[in-house]
Amino acid sequence: MPRHLAYRALAAVTACSLFLFGFVFVCGFIDRALFQVLARPLFATDFWGYYILGVAGSALIVWAAALFAAVRAPTLHPGVATATTVGLILGAILRLLAWYSGEYRQAGDQLRLETAVLLVLALGFIWLRPPRLPPPA
Repeated sequence: MPRHLAYRALAAVTACSLFLFGFVFVCGFIDRALFQVLARPLFATDFWGYYILGVAGSALIVWAAALFAAVRAPTLHPGVATATTVGLILGAILRLLAWYSGEYRQAGDQLRLETAVLLVLALGFIWLRPPRLPPPA
């Protein structure tokens, strides 16, 4: 039985989700900025919004790659869990601020639900984080 199985599973599922969202964001940018293959855009925004989608998609793909490295060798990459926890908590705070502002009223309780999911994932990364290896002698 492999060590840190729950952590690896959590990191793998999170990495796959991040990669999927990042890929869709990059595809949305490429579709509107370069080729306009799709009849309808994936996102209703202007050219700056598509630029931000492309940048965010790239960052999500890189984050997913770091998590995949942590899946392969969790004790060699303990900082990935910390960085992921910080990213998830920041995402939750941004969603709560958007919900509190009232500007995203049409989203209803979706922002609070997303906040809860992100915070549960963050707790998972905190609780399941593998211990640090002692430095080589």
